[in-house]
Amino acid sequence: MFRRPDAPMGAPERRAEARPAIIVAGPGSSTTIPGIMVSEIVLALAHATPVTRIEVDLGIDFTVGLHRAPSLAIAHGAADSANIVRLRAPDSARFRAQAFREWIGPDVGTAVAFAWPGIDNGWIKQFLHIARAARVATIVACASLPRTSHARAVALADSISRADLVLVGDDADRVALLGAFGLSGPKVETHRALALGSRADRSSKHQITAFLPRDSTSTLATLLAAFDAIPEAWIQDYNLQVVMRGAGSVLPEMIANSYHADHVQLIEEDLTTPDLEELCATSSVLSVADPAFDSRAFSTAVDCGIATVVLSTTTLPEVGRGYVGGLLADLSHPASVHVALAHALRLAELGFPTPDSWDDLALRLRGFTPDRASAVRLLEPAAQG
Repeated sequence: MFRRPDAPMGAPERRAEARPAIIVAGPGSSTTIPGIMVSEIVLALAHATPVTRIEVDLGIDFTVGLHRAPSLAIAHGAADSANIVRLRAPDSARFRAQAFREWIGPDVGTAVAFAWPGIDNGWIKQFLHIARAARVATIVACASLPRTSHARAVALADSISRADLVLVGDDADRVALLGAFGLSGPKVETHRALALGSRADRSSKHQITAFLPRDSTSTLATLLAAFDAIPEAWIQDYNLQVVMRGAGSVLPEMIANSYHADHVQLIEEDLTTPDLEELCATSSVLSVADPAFDSRAFSTAVDCGIATVVLSTTTLPEVGRGYVGGLLADLSHPASVHVALAHALRLAELGFPTPDSWDDLALRLRGFTPDRASAVRLLEPAAQG
């Protein structure tokens, strides 16, 4: 149903304005960090442009260590994505090339490949080769990982050298790629949406603040079970604040009986707006149970750009639309809450991009037009990929 005719090889070059669709290929599903970045790029583009998203997974283990909890933004986006076609590339290189040729049709003006250093990005050269043969503008968006990582963008120079434009997250990667490409290489720019950094300048203490419904002992029990799953050898670096009102001594007793009770504080008083903002400012991550659409805690977290876990008993809560820092956890399963909190802390450590950075990146991708040198390269015989 997704088959499209190939663009004739001898056809005259078409202007990008006459070919509005964009095709975005990248690794992983929306439960991996690379996959969620691809999803955010696709969702931002889809506000104004038809987008085809191709998921490329070359092996079952290539995203080990990159998995994360479900994203609220992607969950909402999946329900609101009439402008997006989702495809999965075949594992075989031969069949994958055939699929790329079918999918990069005459309506496609721009082909974007997302690269994550350190995993198998061998498909990118093939993707760029086929896009160039179809007279399509080509862009590589490459994540810049924390300085402590040994995987750098320059290791991908050979795979991405045939693109018209390469976008990276930091200037060190830009300079290294320009040196590797030489004078005949593509244009290289930086963009903040692709920058992931370490947390060397921040406290190593993980402050989790949770907002729970009044007297909901079952919700508190789930949260405490998730927090108690933190290994004892690590707990000195963790602290949990529970903002929750209740009658009697039930809540304090539940906390006192928890395994990591010495690292849990209960806040029962009403919070003013300044109090709430102060809590957000001093927290690593927030957790909010079943927030209403006008939840003050969730909206403050979004305003502060803090990674936030929504504990939900419903399939899809009303909040979180478009907020990349929102994760979803199942309140009926403490393991789900534990994983979501751990992944929210990881996003905080990475300095994950804010929602407006994806919109800005989408504007750059939609507005890109190859310069004269790149246009000449499009008309040259494509290099074998």
